[in-house]
Amino acid sequence: MKILKNFNPIKDFNLEELNNPDFKEDSVREEIILPIIKSLGYSSSRPNKILRSKALAHPFVSVGSARKKITCIPDYLFEVNEKYSWVLEAKAPGENIVSGAHVEQAYSYAIHSEIRVPLFALCNGHEFILFHISREEPLLHFPMQQLSQYFESLKTKLAPENVLTAEFKLAKDLGLHLKRLGFHKAERLIFQNIPISFIAQLDNDLFTTGTSTQLASGDNYILTLDFDLRAFEQLNGKIPEESMQILRQRTAAGRAIINFINGSCLVDVDCRVGEDLQENKDEIFLPFIVNNFI
Repeated sequence: MKILKNFNPIKDFNLEELNNPDFKEDSVREEIILPIIKSLGYSSSRPNKILRSKALAHPFVSVGSARKKITCIPDYLFEVNEKYSWVLEAKAPGENIVSGAHVEQAYSYAIHSEIRVPLFALCNGHEFILFHISREEPLLHFPMQQLSQYFESLKTKLAPENVLTAEFKLAKDLGLHLKRLGFHKAERLIFQNIPISFIAQLDNDLFTTGTSTQLASGDNYILTLDFDLRAFEQLNGKIPEESMQILRQRTAAGRAIINFINGSCLVDVDCRVGEDLQENKDEIFLPFIVNNFI
């Protein structure tokens, strides 16, 4: 299907109608979203099929001891050649689609084991936003007044002939992943039998370690744990005594790093997602703060 430059599938719609209190979510779907997705090349039949409000057999995402119910089922799930490709959630004009609960729920649905798509989008009539599950910032975000300028970019990413090239690769860092899910507000997340192979002393009352963990979905993540001296002492008997003694020392020579050369030590940890993003030359990550080693 050939699309002209600066094509606008809703050119006949008066955007002032969005300010009408009677213009609600169902109107956004019919007047704005449906013309856009049809112009992208989707229809009610295969091979480029629109599936509306597909329910999940198991509408939960579990992480550690926490369980999040997916209460918002996106209005559209798209199928290309019998393979799910992306999801789109419609919202009323007054709803926030840039951050918060609506974004968290759409992300939860996109990564769910029954769906597993790399792209999810939201539209409230005023604006359209497209995310990739492994990135914090949106791939596209534009006001509907500029749809004609952005439609070619939208087509490049979401048209059936292009959308399956988007890679399904979940974020490596578990802290960022949980922030996107909305789990970062939980005060206690329990992880059992976490293997740790090193501990680094950051300062006199701060330590860190890193490990990998596998979620129920089968996806692997990096888990960074920061903890204070009180929590460090709870490792007594869980890691070699020689390591405890070295890390207890406070010298001006530098900070100690202990590697467990005989293999990883398994620990159970009660923790919460931290608030401060950390960055090095290779990555951005969000550490967990240890409440207790248990």
